[in-house]
Amino acid sequence: MNIYQKLAKIRKPVEVLQKNKQGFGYRYVTEDLILSKITGLMDKLGVSLIPRIVKDSMKVVPYAYTKTKSTKDGKIYEEKVNEVLVSSDMEWVWINNDEPTDFIVVPWAMVGQQADASQAFGSGLTYSSRYFMLKYFNVATSDDDPDNWRKLQKEAESAEDKEIAAKIIEQIHSLVTAHLELKPEDKPKVIDLVKRYAKTKAGKASANYYDIEDPVTASQLLEDLNVAFASIETETKPTEVSISKTTKKTTSKE
Repeated sequence: MNIYQKLAKIRKPVEVLQKNKQGFGYRYVTEDLILSKITGLMDKLGVSLIPRIVKDSMKVVPYAYTKTKSTKDGKIYEEKVNEVLVSSDMEWVWINNDEPTDFIVVPWAMVGQQADASQAFGSGLTYSSRYFMLKYFNVATSDDDPDNWRKLQKEAESAEDKEIAAKIIEQIHSLVTAHLELKPEDKPKVIDLVKRYAKTKAGKASANYYDIEDPVTASQLLEDLNVAFASIETETKPTEVSISKTTKKTTSKE
């Protein structure tokens, strides 16, 4: 068999793999499971797979970014994150061991991002290898799509942000409730202001500040409400009039 026929033989038994590990709030197929299914058939059919980093394509660069966060009392601050981004072009080479001149070169890529360069390189290679196998053989993975892991990871990371946002929303509720008890006629103004920040899950403007889950957005609304209420109080405050008293002098005739 030529290399294409051998690879077709390898693909058939691994058309579907069951996700076997839980992590970051999602299930995925591990590299060892993929390799255990494929390498046995590679040995049996006489096929080798060689990963290669394309010469002069490796890049190791610092990757710094900031996260806008908020404290529970509504103060906004920037958190600096310093990581390393490692990337390179790759080639995966399938070789027919019975006829080494019969081979296939598949262009690929590798990207890894971690706090340490070696960790970024290692995670990039692992991720690249796992997905090369899955995508080259068009392997279906049951359960959830493994590409959802970033979305689910972000959801896990945002749990703390939602908790902080809830604390700020409590302050907003207390502030709005107290103000409208004194000035119920201001309710339309409050609704208009809340709609600038609150969104429903469908992305439409909402008059309910409990729809806000981002602490930065909640902090901005709290700040704007304080400013708006202070402005309203200034506009409605009675003007102080200075009254000068005059004294009337009386004269008496002697």
